[in-house]
Amino acid sequence: MGKSLEERIAAQALSYVVDPPTGLDPVINLASPAELEGLFDQTVGFGFGDDEGAHDDDSIVAAVDLVIKHSVHTSHPRFINQNFAGPDSVSVVGDWLGAALNTTGATFEAAPVFTLMESAVLSKLGRIAGYVDADAEQIPILPPGLFCPGGSTATLYALQLARHRMRPDIRRTGATGEQMTLFVSDSGHYAASKSAALLGIGTDSVIKVDSDERGAIVPDALRAAITGSAEAGQGPFAIIATSGTTVTSAFDDLNALAGIAEEFGLWLHVDGCYGGSALFSAKHRHLLDGVERSDSFVWNLHKMMGMTQQCTALLVREPELLAPCFALNADYLFQPDKLNAEFDSGDRTFQCARRIDVLKLWLAWKHHGDAGFAARIDHAVEMAEHARRRIEASNGEFAPVVGNFTNVVFGWIPPNRRPLSLSPAHIAGLAPEIHAELHALAPKIKAQMQANGTAMVGFQPIEGLNTFRLLFMNPDVTATDVDAMLDLVADYGAEALT
Repeated sequence: MGKSLEERIAAQALSYVVDPPTGLDPVINLASPAELEGLFDQTVGFGFGDDEGAHDDDSIVAAVDLVIKHSVHTSHPRFINQNFAGPDSVSVVGDWLGAALNTTGATFEAAPVFTLMESAVLSKLGRIAGYVDADAEQIPILPPGLFCPGGSTATLYALQLARHRMRPDIRRTGATGEQMTLFVSDSGHYAASKSAALLGIGTDSVIKVDSDERGAIVPDALRAAITGSAEAGQGPFAIIATSGTTVTSAFDDLNALAGIAEEFGLWLHVDGCYGGSALFSAKHRHLLDGVERSDSFVWNLHKMMGMTQQCTALLVREPELLAPCFALNADYLFQPDKLNAEFDSGDRTFQCARRIDVLKLWLAWKHHGDAGFAARIDHAVEMAEHARRRIEASNGEFAPVVGNFTNVVFGWIPPNRRPLSLSPAHIAGLAPEIHAELHALAPKIKAQMQANGTAMVGFQPIEGLNTFRLLFMNPDVTATDVDAMLDLVADYGAEALT
């Protein structure tokens, strides 16, 4: 008897996981939308007709082959395009197992193993962040936080907690038009504004505070902004600190911001979606000194730690605040007199049905251990440092812009423009014709990389100028890969000039 469709697709997926593309393979087999439609039309097609019939197994397996072939291979060591990379293989199979068991994390009744697993993992993360004492219970009934469907949602939850602490009646009566303000650096994530819109406080209530050349918030500017907002009667209620900005990986001074938050009685939320994983490394955890003084902290394990999308933990220093903020005591689900009801977590969050995101992290952590997680961070920083050294030693071919931790931001300089500084201050003073020439180069170079499938390197504007950004997330990236990607930038840059 032949294999079932499920077995055949699972075999395709497992083969990809255990033997992902390498440096000899393309990062992407680029095809246009029309070309992709044509390819899929030869199997099962992308679309669905008015009376869509069942397709045979061979056609579906052929379509899966196309899915794999024409997807971006984020596991490839020359995919340095986003602040995530290919997933840890143990994480992938953990995700599959969680999906196969198909339960919800809302109650102990429905997820006894996963409830305890979440509590254990959150407790460990809380101890690493300094939210939980080292001798605290490893599996507490009330863990220091919860899992969320992504960093933006976690920030929304954190700001709801912050508002509830200041004005708990809003939950019952609704907002009455009084303004409330929150503060984030002008390099911070747009989740602040999205959350303000959803909370009904309005995007105008998000006050963007000046950051320094590295992208870190200026504490004195923050204090002045809060003072001005308070004097205007606007009701400051929260500060969002950033530990690892998206572009330059800048880390705000958390101790300074905690002092300001305490001075004004504001909630301090730390966006550690990207840089929070520095806490795993004894060499680099100093970047988050002071995080233990914050009120909440979001941590995306699907970024630097290679968990499959999504795997986000929101830590809360006082988890007893969660239930008063979110609970509605639905008596069909959260009955206090049922067995082990004290372990139910669903009424401490906005979600009801909740995906089991903890299993993949639990398995991967048990497999790699603390030392393995630390080594992943240390290797990423080492690769970034190698890239910075190569850029500095390029005799003006590459110009460093800014960047910290695992982010390297730089530009490629045409021969007739060398030497040329691309510090943010110098970018602002570039002659218009030079700015226009350099600005157009990065998209052309990246497009050539995509067309050839040789690498994927991101670019973004710094002071309005497109510059390249290398983000080191993949533990399989080597110094040889770094050198090869920089060589590609130079080669394609030279081609773009001809």
